[in-house]
Amino acid sequence: MAQALLSKLRSMSIISDRGLQIGKLDDITFDEKDGKILSLVVKPISKETLGNAPRDSRGNALIPFSAVMSIRDFIVVNERVLAIQQLKTKPTLE
Repeated sequence: MAQALLSKLRSMSIISDRGLQIGKLDDITFDEKDGKILSLVVKPISKETLGNAPRDSRGNALIPFSAVMSIRDFIVVNERVLAIQQLKTKPTLE
């Protein structure tokens, strides 16, 4: 199993699997009970990027860890998973 320090990941660029720049990693959320990573806390490159994604109290986008495809020089996330997440959190018109 490969290991990496969180400090090495901080401020790492996040891109989609199609090469779209998304933002920089700000933090990671995890489940305190089992240690599973839940989501990446991302500072988007613009307000329009990840427009419908859930946000934390500082306005950072939350990307589910299930969207992560690889972590090397960049963190690569799957656009399809992001789109599905945004559809689930999109406000409905009533």
